[in-house]
Amino acid sequence: MRFFQVYNLTKTHLTVIMNGGHYDKPVMQVLGSKKIQGSGANERFRLLVSDGKYSHSFAMLATQLNDKLITGELSDYSVVQIDRFVTSLLKNTGKGEKRVMIILDITILAPGTTVGKKLGNPQTWSEESASTSSAPAPKPTPSPSPMARPQPTLGPGLDSSLISSQMTHPIASLSPYQNKWIVKARVMTKSGIRTWSNARGEGKLFSMDLCDESGEIRATAFKNECDKFYDMIQVDKVYYISRCQLKTANKQFTTLKNDYEMTFTPDTVVAECTEDTGSMPTIKYDFVPITDIANKTPDTLLDVIGVCNSSANIQELTARSTGRLLKKREVTLVDSSGGAIVLTLWGNEAESFEGSSNPVVCAKGARLTEFNGSKSLSTTQSTMLRLNPDLPEAHKLRGWYDNGGANMEIVNISARAGGFTGGSNEWITFAEAEARQLGSGEKGDYYNLVGVLTFTFADNAVYKACPQDQCNKKLVDQENGLFRCEKCNREYPNFKYRLLLGANVSDPTGDQRITAFNEAAEAMLGKTAEDIGKMQEYDKTGYAQVFEDVKFKTFLFKFRTKMETFSDEARLKTTVMNAQPVDYKDGNARLIKSIKSLTGVEV
Repeated sequence: MRFFQVYNLTKTHLTVIMNGGHYDKPVMQVLGSKKIQGSGANERFRLLVSDGKYSHSFAMLATQLNDKLITGELSDYSVVQIDRFVTSLLKNTGKGEKRVMIILDITILAPGTTVGKKLGNPQTWSEESASTSSAPAPKPTPSPSPMARPQPTLGPGLDSSLISSQMTHPIASLSPYQNKWIVKARVMTKSGIRTWSNARGEGKLFSMDLCDESGEIRATAFKNECDKFYDMIQVDKVYYISRCQLKTANKQFTTLKNDYEMTFTPDTVVAECTEDTGSMPTIKYDFVPITDIANKTPDTLLDVIGVCNSSANIQELTARSTGRLLKKREVTLVDSSGGAIVLTLWGNEAESFEGSSNPVVCAKGARLTEFNGSKSLSTTQSTMLRLNPDLPEAHKLRGWYDNGGANMEIVNISARAGGFTGGSNEWITFAEAEARQLGSGEKGDYYNLVGVLTFTFADNAVYKACPQDQCNKKLVDQENGLFRCEKCNREYPNFKYRLLLGANVSDPTGDQRITAFNEAAEAMLGKTAEDIGKMQEYDKTGYAQVFEDVKFKTFLFKFRTKMETFSDEARLKTTVMNAQPVDYKDGNARLIKSIKSLTGVEV
């Protein structure tokens, strides 16, 4: 009995809990663990636990506690106090129902390395073994599971006061094999309404992310359910939800740690929780250090937090699929891992963003994209964006940035491209680009350069292009009110303006003729192609002034350079991939480092 006295194993916990009762903060021993589903962030683990008399293998660890097991802090033979748990009855194919204990919070009283052995001689718990035991178990405090007690009658006018927490299922226990359940969950995020139209018809939908103490899940409402519930459901409120369809989650569209997702049906019932909801958890994050993002697969959805080191001007562009005018802004985030990455904001978030104060930016569910070897993040309709959130990670980043982090040498993941060696966010000169023979290989090379726009070719800088999203071919004016696209072999009564800007860029070591296509040219000229096209037709003076005003302005350019042959003559073609104002704080830090390097002073 010495071990039981030291670790307070009372030999009664499992009988009480497995009979549907409640035991406050039971102390048990972990005898083993097994991964039961998922991988990476979606791993779920089952524990074999013992109270010294009985053992039970249907104890699931909530995903937020996975690190304790993965790091070895929670190991075999550990003695633990289970601070919070819930139980649920699940269907056991061919064997009726089984009760599962989901561990939500745990304190390790003694590590497995200290205990070093199994305490007592526990037998596998079952109703039969417990009922034949000679030692009577204490009478459990009634706490029946939601499937073991009568369900309330759910209707459109459901009064949430009829439901108690004892009637609800934890999200982590849901599976398609259940058909009667209620969850009590907080709405973490809610997307806007999205519409679609294809050969099978038209429709609309919205999605939301829900959480409770046990986990998270995505829920989606289509068509009639979209109309019924969209205005009713509000972010950060708590609801009782029942009668949804459960299916395997599509990991392409969610980062939540759940293998299943909900779909609303005509029978779905939602009722706002009117009781105290302060104990319900809020948004859950799984932040990835920026330097680790470089190794992630494109199209992955990630949670990221960083300080806004710089932000570009807002840009306008036309969506290829819908023809809608879109607005975007590129924001560069840095964190204490020494990484930097561009996060693209869209729509209202792009317009309202203010980066001059270097806010901490938190994005849940941003999509990773890759273009020409450069990785960046982009918000989607379901991405949740927060500025200066009240989170421990945000406060830590604020302190890091304000106390030297702003001057830290960083690796810019969004500048990784090209065939030259050196720092991935390196700024070089035209002379260095020539010395490295950039552009002479089979593929184009990319590099960053701070240069001055010394001359622009205003003539033919704007043209009338095919209005089709997927085609930017210059149109032929038929002079009869119609414009012909030779590529599409069609005539159109309308067109779109596009920019093709030729210019000279100079730095202290040389100059280069460059070409900038639509979005890059708009960033340099500070106006949209549509505005410039109208000025060319109706305001010749204003049109000319646009190209005069941009002369001798300094930009941080990202170039693609490639040797091409024209009329049997090889020459270097350099295209502007991106142009943005210079971050002089970053530039000064680079100069100081370079000076120290030249003088032999250690940085």
